[in-house]
Amino acid sequence: MTGTEFYKHLKDIGCKLTEQRKIIIDVLIENPGHHTAEEIFTLVKNKNSKMYFSTIYRNLELLTNHKIVEKLSIVDGVNHYELNGLDHHHHVICNKCGQMIQIDMCPYIENHLAEKIKSMNFRPTNHKFEIYGLCDRCSKE
Repeated sequence: MTGTEFYKHLKDIGCKLTEQRKIIIDVLIENPGHHTAEEIFTLVKNKNSKMYFSTIYRNLELLTNHKIVEKLSIVDGVNHYELNGLDHHHHVICNKCGQMIQIDMCPYIENHLAEKIKSMNFRPTNHKFEIYGLCDRCSKE
């Protein structure tokens, strides 16, 4: 999705497109991947030095609630955020260092789990697939 599509989606669901939300979305588009709220705050400060951390955090939660941003809860307790809908993927996450590696396939779809679940008259609205373990570096330590 482009910035314009994210802005339109926000308006379509009844949310105002504030300057703060636009900057947060732009920063996430320009810096793909998973970022902590603190990292996003640093990136946003380069565009708007008057924005407070509480504003960033509040808007990240709103964008998460409206499925524009995905929140990933990592073992160390620090949440990471990324734009939702850029590409469908899942993650492997290191329990020790918190490194996240993107998996560009979907076991839910590729293993026909979606059809099995629908046959039970269950209608999923979203799914996540995360594998936790040790990355190569941490497993050698």
